[in-house]
Amino acid sequence: MINELIEVLHLGIKGKKADGVCIKLPDTSTLGIISTKNKFPAVPVIINKLKHPYSKVKYLFINSGNANACTGSIGMRNAKDYIRALSRKLGCVSENILIFSTGIIGEQLPIKRIINSINKCDFKFKSSLKNASKAIMTTDRYEKWVVKKFRISGVDIEIRGISKGAGMIEPNMATMLAFIFVDIKMTKSIVNKILYNCTAESFNKISVDGDMSTNDSVAFVATGLNSIDLTNKKNYQIVEQNIHSVFRQLAHMIVSDGEGATKVCKVSVTKAYSLTQANQACYSIANSNLFKTALFGEDPNWGRIIAKLGSLNKIRYNPNDVILKINGITVFMKGVPTNQSNSKKLISSMKNVSIDVEICLNSGSHNANMFTSDLSRKYVQINSKYST
Repeated sequence: MINELIEVLHLGIKGKKADGVCIKLPDTSTLGIISTKNKFPAVPVIINKLKHPYSKVKYLFINSGNANACTGSIGMRNAKDYIRALSRKLGCVSENILIFSTGIIGEQLPIKRIINSINKCDFKFKSSLKNASKAIMTTDRYEKWVVKKFRISGVDIEIRGISKGAGMIEPNMATMLAFIFVDIKMTKSIVNKILYNCTAESFNKISVDGDMSTNDSVAFVATGLNSIDLTNKKNYQIVEQNIHSVFRQLAHMIVSDGEGATKVCKVSVTKAYSLTQANQACYSIANSNLFKTALFGEDPNWGRIIAKLGSLNKIRYNPNDVILKINGITVFMKGVPTNQSNSKKLISSMKNVSIDVEICLNSGSHNANMFTSDLSRKYVQINSKYST
């Protein structure tokens, strides 16, 4: 499948490390993309939006090590120059190529080295998914790739995905890129529906540091290599569930690889007055520096959670109805801590890599959750040394 359509390149951005990937899409492909909402979008984000609805796209080209963001007219010219070089090499027109970048903001691309690398590349498209995922890394500690297989209507289906991201991770995209491929034929409307549904429940429910980046995109490709009747409700549900599983795995890898992270925490808000309020409470607690540093210190500091919740003026609930659980242990209810709020069992559970926090508001029927990581000394060290 997609393994036979990948070329990894050495563009000269990250020294001798692989830092470029070109992915060839089958002619039967249908593509959907969601990009960052940052008001300072990088050049690739701007260019890709101009090419929507992507019906003519044949190649995806990714570079790491340089974001090509906040680079002005020079950055735009550089991007167009290497797209032209690619189109000549690949025998297509510029409209057939979408580009993606990740890395340092505000620096110009080493455009001569990039074009020279493109011109020298044979583009045999024989690279592996693992090598592609490694080539798009920046501050990531490890490559992120997933292969999932399932059978439906007597047909064996594969879903393959790669992603990168470790910092600037916040809902509505982050400093991350993700590319997911399923070898099923889909209409444009189904591709977009699955993309938006799966992104909403995966990449838009993670946070490492609450910062939104300038570059980030999720691309979902239905390659069209197999025909499945997706008008059949059961078939559609099976397909979407399996695709969602890949989105979720990649998103969880990003949080687990959060810069300096030692913990992954699931924050759940249940029985909220509205879904908007449930999400707001989740985001606020997950992004609280006091809460995140307590996670790093393996401290079951329920007071920081309650204090943050109490600071949210637009959340409707009765304080005496709130129930807080940490790792399944009730630590706060009826406005006061329980006798388990400082128990040995609770303290011991904080040594786990995975932490679970549940806040029941008892004010409605809406639930939300998201994943976050702790805030460690290592995070500060990494980002104090990392240029824009």
